[in-house]
Amino acid sequence: MRIVFWGAATAMLWLACPKARAASLDTTQETSPMPELALPQATPAPAVSMGPLFTYSVTAASNYIFRGVSQTENRPAIFGAARVTDDQFYVGVGIENVDFHNSTSAEYDLSAGWAPVVLGTKFDFGVIRYGYIGEPDHTHIDTVDYKAAVSHDFGPVTVGGVVYYTANFFGNGHDGVYYAGRVTYRVIKSLSVSGALGRQTVSDGINHTTWNAGLDYSFTKNIALDARYYDTNAHSLGDTYGSHYVAAIKFSF
Repeated sequence: MRIVFWGAATAMLWLACPKARAASLDTTQETSPMPELALPQATPAPAVSMGPLFTYSVTAASNYIFRGVSQTENRPAIFGAARVTDDQFYVGVGIENVDFHNSTSAEYDLSAGWAPVVLGTKFDFGVIRYGYIGEPDHTHIDTVDYKAAVSHDFGPVTVGGVVYYTANFFGNGHDGVYYAGRVTYRVIKSLSVSGALGRQTVSDGINHTTWNAGLDYSFTKNIALDARYYDTNAHSLGDTYGSHYVAAIKFSF
């Protein structure tokens, strides 16, 4: 079963390589329901499945923030995602609208990884490909991120960290590293508050720090609201790097 599962995951990522494009900066869903894909939330580890588990979600947000930077020129975004998990392994796909002041209309994300739990500590080792639809001709910003994340629950408090590495940062030919830490406090079963601090570094010297804080409230097991403040230390780079208040609602199936 796992040979078939990983064969499908490898084929999906390989087929995407020739035409993929990626945004210039970020994602962890770093702490928003959008595709930051990074830090595990303050929830119990899922039960071991006897077979593949399929999950789907749709998220509507007032802005799409990736590593502190708006990907929609501070406008609303819709994000759809699907994921299949087999024991500790997963593959996923997502798509959302973007706005880079050119013909690019949407981003798609392909991911695969291994997420074991060891002595109550959650790990996530994965690969993510960012691709773009409608990008201008003669652009070559293909990007693949390699991810390593870890988190642990200390009662109602979850502490986590994540590192992303790419050998070709959105087509500029330089290495890029993004690392972040996050703390989440579960107030009650349906309500948690959290904050994160991250740093994007690129070997060409264009770097920035980002942070966020907010709350997540689950109305039901299928509907959750995230309200969050984002900021960076790079306001001089434009409004997309400025301060943002973002509300997002996520529907899971």
